[in-house]
Amino acid sequence: MSSQKPPNRTSRVLRLSPTRVISRVNGTISCLFSKIKKKQTDRHGSGLHDNDTGEDHEWVVINSLPDDVLLEIFNHYRLLAVLYGPTDKVWEWHGLTHVCRRWRYLIFASPRRLDLRLLCTHGTPVRRTLDCWPALPVSIQYGGVVGRPPPALKDEDNIIAALEHPARTYQIQLALTKSLFDKLAALKQRPFPALEYFRLMSLDEGELSALSSTILCESAPRLRFLFLGGIPFPMLPKFLLSTKDLVVLQLLRIPSAGYFSPESLVTSLSGMTQLETLYIEFASPSSRRNRRSLPPLRRAVLSSLTEFTFHGISEYLEDVVAGIDTPALDYFYVTLFNQLIFDVPQLHHFISRTEKLRGFDKATLKSFENGVSIAISQPVGTDTSGYLTLWIACKPLDWQVSSIAEICNQSSTLFSRVEELNIHGDDRQPARQEEIGIPEWLEFFRPFTAVRSLDVSEYLGPFVAHALEDASDGPVMEVLPALRLLRFWGSQKSAPVEKFVTARQLPDQPTLDVRYENLPLWQFGRFR
Repeated sequence: MSSQKPPNRTSRVLRLSPTRVISRVNGTISCLFSKIKKKQTDRHGSGLHDNDTGEDHEWVVINSLPDDVLLEIFNHYRLLAVLYGPTDKVWEWHGLTHVCRRWRYLIFASPRRLDLRLLCTHGTPVRRTLDCWPALPVSIQYGGVVGRPPPALKDEDNIIAALEHPARTYQIQLALTKSLFDKLAALKQRPFPALEYFRLMSLDEGELSALSSTILCESAPRLRFLFLGGIPFPMLPKFLLSTKDLVVLQLLRIPSAGYFSPESLVTSLSGMTQLETLYIEFASPSSRRNRRSLPPLRRAVLSSLTEFTFHGISEYLEDVVAGIDTPALDYFYVTLFNQLIFDVPQLHHFISRTEKLRGFDKATLKSFENGVSIAISQPVGTDTSGYLTLWIACKPLDWQVSSIAEICNQSSTLFSRVEELNIHGDDRQPARQEEIGIPEWLEFFRPFTAVRSLDVSEYLGPFVAHALEDASDGPVMEVLPALRLLRFWGSQKSAPVEKFVTARQLPDQPTLDVRYENLPLWQFGRFR
């Protein structure tokens, strides 16, 4: 029996808006495009089945759909590819242009709406590709992210050929070998007026020489995302002066040859009203300043900055935070190289004038084999999203506690509001009691005048208990004066505090509750 032809619904389809058509085929759009790819678009149309509702949609003669409806479907398909695909992937629009002449005309007539780009990547014959397609924006991708292979030697000529079109280059994402780096350094610098995404990651750190001028491009006024990893780029601040629309700036593993002053960095950041993420990481502490600068008379206001991560020496950080204000900042992560003395008054002032980094109720000290951190935040379940973490890269336990205590006491007003304090150490080789003195712990406790509950993990329990016991021989109420609950996560025999508890039992003072829990602290999700 011959199949019956579907009824002609052309007049009805023409009266539907693009939004209504999309809503009716939203659940089956993948089905539609699987048929498009197979070129099953004959004049009889296609039937659609909604997998979510189980309904069969009415027959539609796809060639009779209006242009605006077809474009809406194409754009919907693009959005699905962007939503579920890699963030740096160019959506596959090429196949649609081969279906028919009308589709090809519609797609090429709407390059901005459909975000059409040409991808130059491994194996792409760049010169032939750019000649046979319209003059669309070019995305150059050869490694540069985890899971993507670096460019091979045969790719380097194609990369140079693609960079010969600076007016069309929308994205540059490269993993740099020594060979490719030398070729790029030899290129004549020129403006890249369409560049929005720029990512360079070094694969041969330590072998790359510093560039005497800007790398690749002398200006990029539309740049929004800039990532550099292990790239010696001392003229970066000069380049940043042309990138006032930056949203993300990430500078990873800055080598000594790529050092630039904090004053020049702050100057280049001023006026970046759209910058949301700032990441500055030096590869080593070798780039030290000869003198400390005076705070500027006028600070740059980064009104949109919400995330700030810094990894370097405290002197550099001091000069940066002294020159900026970040009213919207709610995530601040600092890693400092180990130093004999930490003098960070500007860091304290910076935090004090950042609204979302003040008034925290919870602090967590974490000791690891290669460093120590102090994090302050709001307890789980609160609406406040601010988060501040300070990490110091040092190994000996006494240095860890002493360094954190030095910084906390310089920001005593910040820590004086904390009511919940957690102290946690990883399960490394147990340290001897003589490896850390009592004064370091007592100095660390000094600014925590409002702490009501203290939780200590099993590894650090004996050290804290020994310090508290020694404090009972002096003015015991000066050590954590508001403490009401002391909880050790381990054996009572390893952390006795009878003398401390007895000394605190004064007639006008509430009872101090001491508890010993047998399970590891991390099982209760106490640390974030």
